[in-house]
Amino acid sequence: MPKKLIAAVAGCMMLAAGSMKEAQAFESGVSPYPAGAVGTNIANLPPIPGLFALEQFNYTFANGLYGNDGKKLPIPFRTSVYSATTRLLVSYPFHLVGANVYTQLVIPVVSLHTSVFGQSNTQNGLSNITLTPVLLQWHLSPNLAIASGIDFAFETGSYSPVKPSVAVGYTSVQPVLAVRYNVPNGIDVGIENRFLLNSKNGATNYRSGDGYVAEFNAGWNFGPWKLGVVGAYLNQFGDDKANGVNVGNRMKTFGIGPSVVYDARTWNVNLNYQHGFYAVNTAKSSSIWLNIAIPLWPGFGRKG
Repeated sequence: MPKKLIAAVAGCMMLAAGSMKEAQAFESGVSPYPAGAVGTNIANLPPIPGLFALEQFNYTFANGLYGNDGKKLPIPFRTSVYSATTRLLVSYPFHLVGANVYTQLVIPVVSLHTSVFGQSNTQNGLSNITLTPVLLQWHLSPNLAIASGIDFAFETGSYSPVKPSVAVGYTSVQPVLAVRYNVPNGIDVGIENRFLLNSKNGATNYRSGDGYVAEFNAGWNFGPWKLGVVGAYLNQFGDDKANGVNVGNRMKTFGIGPSVVYDARTWNVNLNYQHGFYAVNTAKSSSIWLNIAIPLWPGFGRKG
């Protein structure tokens, strides 16, 4: 996934520079979730049963690595990451505890390009597949919605313990709670809270510390158009452990930028740019996202 891949390269570069201590913050500086990926889709789920898809196209770039004090390190490198992610969502024709019920599958394919100390490298492949077995959404009013579920980012994809990879080598369990207040021809604000509960990497005997991600959007609806901002804050609150020994170091990032949405009801397009303003123990990266939501099989299972 975009930001975590940049960070992975940063970790490898730090090893080459002889500063391994600052490189760590998640394993090799790699977050198991790309903060900012949700965009304007916070608690935004189809109200009818069916099969739906969200296609996400991303370009992320960085040219600065930042240490434990948040200051830029004297290491020359450039990184660019391209990704295409398919999110498949099943909306069921029944309710559970008063909520609409969904299942989600996320399949990301990534191309990572790096230039470190004049040496270029490219890695392509499948990143970690994520499954949300049960995702619930409650509509507390016509304008207020709450969504909650648990994402399982599995130990899948093109991972290597000896080089920058497009996947992490462990499973991450991620409880999610999102709240959104959206008024037609009015204000739209939302926040999604996500915890990253990471298991140990069996190939390296390294356990990345747990973390928290807050993703947010704020805007105003003008008919089918929405103008606003989106962004994300990542805070690793748990220390990393190597072979059971606490090695400290924690990653932090913050990015925000403009967003435009066109909602045609049956399909939806969002284009947003998130500029990296702050980074600790990782790269300060910026991202461009194009998100296209389309129905694949709307209305299946509906009675009548």
